Amino acid sequence: MGLISGILMGMIFGVSLMAGWLQMMKYRSGKRIGKAVDIKTLSTLNRDDLRKICGDNYPEWISFPVFEQAKWLNKQLSKLWPFVAEAASAVLKESVEPLLEDYRPTAVNSLKFAKLSLGTVAPKIEGIRVQSLKKGQVTMDIDLRWGGDPNIVLEVDTPVGNIPIQLKDLQVFTVVRVIFHLAEEMPCISALLVALLSEPKPRIDYTLKAVGGSLTGLPGISDMIDDTVESIVTDTLQWPHRIVVPMGGTAVDASEFELKPEGRLTVTVVRANDLKNLEMIGKSDPYVVVHIRPRFKVKTKTIDNNLSPVWNETFELIAEDRETQGLTVEVFDKDIGQDQRLGIAKVRLSELEPEKPKEVNLRLLASLDTLKVKDKKDRGTCTIKQGGTIGCARRRKEDLRSKKRNERSRSYREHGGCGRRVGIWVQYRYRR
Repeated sequence: MGLISGILMGMIFGVSLMAGWLQMMKYRSGKRIGKAVDIKTLSTLNRDDLRKICGDNYPEWISFPVFEQAKWLNKQLSKLWPFVAEAASAVLKESVEPLLEDYRPTAVNSLKFAKLSLGTVAPKIEGIRVQSLKKGQVTMDIDLRWGGDPNIVLEVDTPVGNIPIQLKDLQVFTVVRVIFHLAEEMPCISALLVALLSEPKPRIDYTLKAVGGSLTGLPGISDMIDDTVESIVTDTLQWPHRIVVPMGGTAVDASEFELKPEGRLTVTVVRANDLKNLEMIGKSDPYVVVHIRPRFKVKTKTIDNNLSPVWNETFELIAEDRETQGLTVEVFDKDIGQDQRLGIAKVRLSELEPEKPKEVNLRLLASLDTLKVKDKKDRGTCTIKQGGTIGCARRRKEDLRSKKRNERSRSYREHGGCGRRVGIWVQYRYRR
């Protein structure tokens, strides 16, 4: 009896084990099929669909395979960050404070750091792309993400009083371009060029909190700080602007690598139409601020109590890169305290034709960042007339190339088509 029951129990256990194993294999097969379906679905998505799914965690190497992952570098950066953060905090305070003073709003007496610490969380490098765009240079694009815990307190001195403001929940999303200029002597690098790429546009998100007080007691201070940060980033760090860092070992003229003027743009602020009225009594007192770089602004006179003013004032602005820079037009309402912005517009320099002066009507917006625009009401238009010359240096180079080509072509025709030998002779003669 015991033998029979033992055999039955063994058979039942074996059958159960086989059934469980078959069920597990069926489950794993279903999971694999499900993953294959998901991967096939993902393979049909384009870059925009993936960006919507991933949100801010979307790394560049997904859409650009030339971006290589750098997990090893992130591990080393995490270990080195306590030392890097301490040194970088001192460098940032020394270099950024003068910029805060240069770009501070007129309603603020002074703007400086009360505290500056980059915290304990290291930035994360999502991918690196290395390429050689020019001889003697190596270009490295670094896809950088940083959701750190810095301790940054700004001391804002205003006519109302001294207000310490803390920057919290700082997040940075950008692609940093580092260009290595190579040299034949150690350390084989003569200079570094550092900049933020304009595409994708750098994002710096944060919240402002008054230490021991409230920002509601000083209306507009948040917008002023936002504009100051935006101006510093776009005017000093965003490509084509760059920071030049000379390296030791080889004497180098750093000015050779700095951004140089490309030409002049003549802008006439003609008029504005149907501006938004921000006054409780009477009408706004508008004036216009025009700039290519926020640091070099020009301003029209103020016209009192008029929503369709006419200025007809002409200014000259320096352009440094026609392909990446733009002309910004801001209309403000002159007030006793802080001037309020009635609207802003921007047009790319590449869209303008300086050789063909004409009037351009610009639709005014509440902000250039459409995500921050809550007021969708019409703010009127501002009419400008553009002229001048952009790209003098570039055109001189193009004229020189054209002259060479014409000489080669003329010599080719005169010698009955003796192509290559005559072309080389003309080149040598021109160079002499």
